[in-house]
Amino acid sequence: MPEKRLIPGPSRNRFPAYALSLIFGLFQALGCFPLSLIQGRIPAAVQDGRDDFFQHIIGQIYYLQQGWHWPLLTAWRLDAPAGTNIAMTDSIPLEALLLKLAHPLFPDMLQGVTLYLALCWTLQPVCAVFALRSLGEKRLLPALAVAVFSACFPTFLVRLGHAALCGHWILLLAIGLYFRATRPGASAKAVWILAVLTTLTLLVHPYLMVMTGAILGAVPLTLFLRNRNWKTSAPSLIATIASGSGIILLGSVLGYWGGASDGGYGFYSMNLASPFWPIHSSLFPSLPQTWAEATGGQYEGYQYLGAGVLLLLAMVLPSRKGIALLARLPEQHAGLLLACLALTVIAVSNRVYLFHVPVLLTHFKVPGAEQMRSSGRMFWPVAYLIMLGSVYGLCRAWPRAWPLVLLAGIALQWQDTHGVRVGDHRKELAFLAPATREDDQLFSLMRPFDRIEIYPRLECDATDAPQVMRFLYAAAQQNALTNTMYTARTTPETACHPRAEHPHPLDQRTLVILTGMSQRVQALRWTHLQHAQCGVSGSVTFCVSPDTPLPSVLSPLMEPAIIPIDRDVMTAGAQVMNEEILKSGWSTPESWGVWSETPAPSLYFYLPADVHTAKLVLKLRSTPGVPQRVGVFQNGTQITEWNVQPGDAEYEASLTVSPETHAADLQLQISNPVHIGQDPRLLGIGLLQFRVHKLN
Repeated sequence: MPEKRLIPGPSRNRFPAYALSLIFGLFQALGCFPLSLIQGRIPAAVQDGRDDFFQHIIGQIYYLQQGWHWPLLTAWRLDAPAGTNIAMTDSIPLEALLLKLAHPLFPDMLQGVTLYLALCWTLQPVCAVFALRSLGEKRLLPALAVAVFSACFPTFLVRLGHAALCGHWILLLAIGLYFRATRPGASAKAVWILAVLTTLTLLVHPYLMVMTGAILGAVPLTLFLRNRNWKTSAPSLIATIASGSGIILLGSVLGYWGGASDGGYGFYSMNLASPFWPIHSSLFPSLPQTWAEATGGQYEGYQYLGAGVLLLLAMVLPSRKGIALLARLPEQHAGLLLACLALTVIAVSNRVYLFHVPVLLTHFKVPGAEQMRSSGRMFWPVAYLIMLGSVYGLCRAWPRAWPLVLLAGIALQWQDTHGVRVGDHRKELAFLAPATREDDQLFSLMRPFDRIEIYPRLECDATDAPQVMRFLYAAAQQNALTNTMYTARTTPETACHPRAEHPHPLDQRTLVILTGMSQRVQALRWTHLQHAQCGVSGSVTFCVSPDTPLPSVLSPLMEPAIIPIDRDVMTAGAQVMNEEILKSGWSTPESWGVWSETPAPSLYFYLPADVHTAKLVLKLRSTPGVPQRVGVFQNGTQITEWNVQPGDAEYEASLTVSPETHAADLQLQISNPVHIGQDPRLLGIGLLQFRVHKLN
């Protein structure tokens, strides 16, 4: 682009551009989010499929109900005794801190997640206008176009379930500050504002901080490569170093560092076709969405630009003036191009696909990549730069036709995202639904208790996470102390320690919840040791102290089934069902059997009292094409190891039966569980049936 384009002329249309974009943003926010939710009302019950959203709300509810103490962001009654840093629940710590300051004035406001979302919907078009004007385009119609494009940006709209990640306005603001900071003769004011913004963005979400950090780092790089003089880039370099130091210090003080990721780099990536393939499009609803989904996790790399933006790109890229503008970019914005390249490389990860065609598959990982396991998100700033560049380029490549093309683009983008916008609104309206009878019973059952213990803890086995979130949400409303929480990262203090993961003698204020059929054998053992009395509701067992009345809504706890000797036992299908032996780490049983979905599944079963030693024969299969080495442990001691192949085969182990419980407790350590196709589960071995032979 010519040098004179980098120096904006006299300000034009500033007030109407910002005023109209603000009004449009408010219209979008109030049209999507019910006012009662914006004001802090909490839903009556957990909605199915919204676990992440309730994760954010639970963190804020606990945090707002406690007093100020150090560490500043820890909710002590959530996952006690260590507590939970609400940064790990993606509860938007910066907003939570501000709400906590104002909480004495608004004591009934127990969550600000929806308020934050409404602010994101409002600020998105305003910051898009700021970015375009900073680029140098100050006419009113282009400003209105980017306001609509950004508010109807598919990547933005589909992130509703991850509230903190909806702060895309921060990326647009950062882009605008970059363009202001790299103008010839610009002061250091813009880059220092960008540096402060980058540091504070850590308190919104680390992914957004990495993206804004890339834009910040592009400023000194652009200035140096443009002028070949370190003196011109020194102030921005100092600001960048100061921001990085501030992030390290702030993260250390507030407990951001040290969390362990569950992995996923290379799985939650971006497909190269994603920006152009119309997934969730109202204009092309019949096109197969799975074509741009090669790993099973590339929904995290969803990047569709929208039909309106694609129309503008189709007009600009082939044109002579459009090509000339692109040719000038390396000279004027080399640092930004390098930042975009780096973000794109991280987004596509080390397993690069175009549709389902592998382009590059390697084991190399960018340092720290596992902490950015959902790496496909890193393309967001690049997508917004494409949107801004398409509007800017159209107005110069087609000096006469651009108004009509912009109007057509606005109409296309609006219609293309109609279904997503309506879907977002319906999801928010669902939060106003009254609690069901089952929800009321659950809340009533839990209300008398001040401490809620849930086993297995989510840190050990998240198979029943949707159900556990209902218990945690009910506990949050009464500010009850809990022993687990669904978090984005696991800290050493809350990590799973199998030997310590068991209930203990109860007091009258403690309720223990055992999820899954397999936990009932644990409840029976506990009951026999006179530590508790237990009852059942569905697949969940509730236990209280012996001197606490058992809630009347619970059914009696039945004795466990004794595993027969010398007979095939099925864990699924139309034959004999023994699902209760699947202690933890197993998926939902299918017609043929059941898959493990964690690296360490376990089995627990009762045997006849006269069996002291036994031979266990399991019929197993490994994941297709991936043999698995499986270590077999009994009470923490390895008793054998199997090399499980993809074909169905039997594998044996000799074990000793506890004379006190007449039960066997086995843990399996699987070497290399994998994701298969689009299946989100981490599969290792399939259990078809088993058989026990008496040896003594």
